[in-house]
Amino acid sequence: MARVVSGPYLGYSGTVDGMTYYQINGITYVKKKNKKSTKPRTENQEAQNVTLTMISKFLKPFDDFVKFSYQHVAKSKGMNPHNAIANHIWENALQGRDMNRSVDLQQLLITQGNLPAAKTQKVEMTEKGLKFTWSNEIEEGKSHHSDQVVLLAYFPELEEVVYKIGGAERGVGEQLLPLIGVEQGYEAEIFISFVTNDHSDMANSIYLGKLNW
Repeated sequence: MARVVSGPYLGYSGTVDGMTYYQINGITYVKKKNKKSTKPRTENQEAQNVTLTMISKFLKPFDDFVKFSYQHVAKSKGMNPHNAIANHIWENALQGRDMNRSVDLQQLLITQGNLPAAKTQKVEMTEKGLKFTWSNEIEEGKSHHSDQVVLLAYFPELEEVVYKIGGAERGVGEQLLPLIGVEQGYEAEIFISFVTNDHSDMANSIYLGKLNW
């Protein structure tokens, strides 16, 4: 690979005339696009390809949320947010074997960071949506009453995500995530997290299980 320091492709990501341009930590690099192999894929390679396709499809409803939730992780790893969470899933949140792998939601972190989560958190379904409550203790030097809650409900069958970033402050202890407009009769997979007031850090998300809307 080579570093691009000037010209029309500085800052560009993509493939042009057999040359692939990409970004690492704000620096543009270029390399020749690999030629397609004429060798048949092995069973393991095919399984990996199926898994990557599955992860990409799974993440599609999360795209807008992930742009925010994984921006710091992505920057630290020299990736874009989508690739950063896909890498997390590949390494930590897969279940099943070979061609039958899927995302283990109990191991999935939709946010990552050093901010402490609440020690206890609960969720219940109401007529308007999901009502979250959490304990509002503060760890000196680690968390603050102004930290804001981050809420997400994922509807697998609808391939739809409803979320709230920068909701109620940690000290408030409760927040409603409205689900008005979401088709009823489907299960929601539910997550909670926190973000600092200046959005400089986040907590590792907590999976709260599923409820029927």
